[in-house]
Amino acid sequence: MKCDDSLPPSWPVVPLGALVECLDAGRVPLNRAQRAQRPGPVPYHGASGVTGHVDQALFDGALVLLGEDGAPFADPTRDVAFFHEGPLWAGNHVHVLRPRAGVDGRFVAHALNTLPYGPHVEGSTRPKLTRARMNSLPVPCPSLACQRLVADRLDVSLQRIDGQVRLLDRLDELAREQVQAIIAQAMGAACGTRRLLGHVFDITGGGTPATTRAAYWGDDVTWLTPADLPPGPPGWVTRGQRSLSAAGLTACRAIMVPSGALVVSTRAPVGRVGLGCGPLAVSQGCKALVPRGHAVDRRYAALALWAAGPELRRRAGGSVFPEVDTLTLASLELIMPPLASQRRVAQVVWTQLEQVAAQAAERVRLEGLLHEYRVAVRRAAMGAGPEA
Repeated sequence: MKCDDSLPPSWPVVPLGALVECLDAGRVPLNRAQRAQRPGPVPYHGASGVTGHVDQALFDGALVLLGEDGAPFADPTRDVAFFHEGPLWAGNHVHVLRPRAGVDGRFVAHALNTLPYGPHVEGSTRPKLTRARMNSLPVPCPSLACQRLVADRLDVSLQRIDGQVRLLDRLDELAREQVQAIIAQAMGAACGTRRLLGHVFDITGGGTPATTRAAYWGDDVTWLTPADLPPGPPGWVTRGQRSLSAAGLTACRAIMVPSGALVVSTRAPVGRVGLGCGPLAVSQGCKALVPRGHAVDRRYAALALWAAGPELRRRAGGSVFPEVDTLTLASLELIMPPLASQRRVAQVVWTQLEQVAAQAAERVRLEGLLHEYRVAVRRAAMGAGPEA
């Protein structure tokens, strides 16, 4: 097939409403609990894609789904429009559009994913694309033959790129499994006395001053919350997202601990572990651990504590969210070999973790380049240029 139109910049541009019929009146929202009560094979579509499956359809046929509110309008690397063919249930956060005669829905979805939405959406905290503004979106409209040719080529190119992204994601999953295996193997092979955590470390809690008092917040005191700790294996932590002033530290009655203290999250989520690079204080969602005069390699202790995370989570209580209190944490047992063995294990494992982390950082870089390339391929096909 050959596209008989001239270069993309000469394609006519028409309002989206001239190319599609809006079926929004047929949408019915279902929350997660409602979807769970009616499982089935039919995709349930939200603002950013399929979020589940249900037992029956509201729509069928070739459709273009375009986010109404909650879609990533400000992120050009993420799609806000999707082409779907077949049965579908759609909630009220996505516009449901049926292509008119002579219009390829795949081409329309690709075109919509190249538009800058800033001038078209309303609202600052949750941008919304109203139906009126949606209908006026400018969309290129070459001949149907050219639409199909462009859509065919883009489908193939983007599927290849998406396949590479999925491969990188799978490699990340394997790397996480590798990290768990490395630490589990090291801890499983460790030989030594089982010691209660509370016998080896002084355990200190924390607090949070009033967030409305500006005088309590500043750069004087490093202050860590569960969100500041590594979500994966333990690592060094230099700063938190926020810091306290001296007045804030006094107000929340948190206690400063010295550099090198272990910090473990004991609330939402339980079991993250970090090592402080410098003196710090913690929120009530964490506990800080300082060796109590025993021969302890902090890196080894951090690995052992992280490996004990499943047991710590099993012991967590609380009615609102899982939480571990000081007594429960103190009763956790860790295997503590002689100091020389601790250091040897820590050095080997830490070196392996640094290698895995470097590989993960490279995968993140490559994935970012793939997303940028995906945007560029689509924009070039639509004649949108690099920064439309």
